[in-house]
Amino acid sequence: MSECQFGDEEIKFPVEVHYRIVCDSSMEVSAHVMVVADELGLADKIKSGNQSSSGKYITFQVSTVVDSKEEMHNIDQTFRAVEGVKMVL
Repeated sequence: MSECQFGDEEIKFPVEVHYRIVCDSSMEVSAHVMVVADELGLADKIKSGNQSSSGKYITFQVSTVVDSKEEMHNIDQTFRAVEGVKMVL
């Protein structure tokens, strides 16, 4: 079991992490997000979320258990690198 500081809180690994991916509402971006999820071994955990009222943005949600800060950071950065992804929360 490893630990790291997150602000004033100490995180003990393994820990369940929840990601929300906000991206452009296009088939290409959605497909790329799904490919990345598959590459990360998260294809069976990713779910479609909401669509903005204008229809311009959609969200995906992923919950998974990570074993380290590095793994948590890698998942975050890999989704952020997808063209059309606006933010990862």
